[in-house]
Amino acid sequence: MELDWLETYLAVVDRGGFTAASAQVHRSQSRVSAHIAALERELGVLLIDRSRRPASVTPAGRIFASHARDILADVRSARSAIGVLRAMDDESLAVLTTPCIGAALFPEVLAKLLTAHPRARVALSEHGWQDDDERRHPADGFVLAVLPTLSHPQAPGMQERLLWREPMLAVVPAGHELTRLSAPSTDEVAAAPTVRAVISPAQLVGYPLVVSGMSANAEPEVVSMLADRGLDAAPRTTVDAPQTLVAMVRTGVGIGIANAVALDNTDTAGVVLLGFDDPEMIREVAAYWYDELLVSEVGRAMHQGLLDAALPRGAVAIGAGATSPHS
Repeated sequence: MELDWLETYLAVVDRGGFTAASAQVHRSQSRVSAHIAALERELGVLLIDRSRRPASVTPAGRIFASHARDILADVRSARSAIGVLRAMDDESLAVLTTPCIGAALFPEVLAKLLTAHPRARVALSEHGWQDDDERRHPADGFVLAVLPTLSHPQAPGMQERLLWREPMLAVVPAGHELTRLSAPSTDEVAAAPTVRAVISPAQLVGYPLVVSGMSANAEPEVVSMLADRGLDAAPRTTVDAPQTLVAMVRTGVGIGIANAVALDNTDTAGVVLLGFDDPEMIREVAAYWYDELLVSEVGRAMHQGLLDAALPRGAVAIGAGATSPHS
């Protein structure tokens, strides 16, 4: 049984058909059909009922899909564990994060680490995740990741520690009509001293939006937040860096939406930051690692330094989070 067969099969299950699965796995439709047929021969059972239009997953197929996901998750976990060990050769550490977290958190952490361990080498990758699948499984080869919280369940053996929470904020040009329609800021939003007032998420409907998003393949987190509230948001512009988002707002491209840590560590001259009256318009940031990180002295120092680091500006303490594996 080939791993490619399992990946193809789950694409058919998740995307609801052979054509959509073909686009997801970047294989021809005939190759997708061949993988499913080979898998059915190997198992001796029908997984996809092709007599219906559209084709549907059989009861046996639904049971097998759960096992296929577990198999692929275990394989990815094993690859990550080996990648961690490779990445730690010669006192080197490869860390995955995003641009705003990298700028706000890691200068202090790395300054202390490299003072105590002058021979250590750190590669800080700020490209974040690349697609929806990696939101539950950071890229292979990284000993540590600090990202907005990933989907659960995560890869077997992965450890998680919540670090902080931060409100989402709207960014508008000075004098914009939303500054006149907003209400005084609440105590919760006032934790960010640059926030002048609050608005409702619904007040954004109809305005062109500029949002942060790390990949063209993954939906920006704020779009998902608005969709959860029944609000249809189609961003006019998606950017990677908060500096670019603020520049877009200054020139009238649209209304920006970004997280507080990113904005509190960015020059916001010429724009106004507005909070939201919805307390759930927040995101949480967490550290992720495998136990292999703690094998070396440098790895342990990086881990402890990260957990002991002061919160960046714009972050709100989340309390003492338990360190626990997800399986």
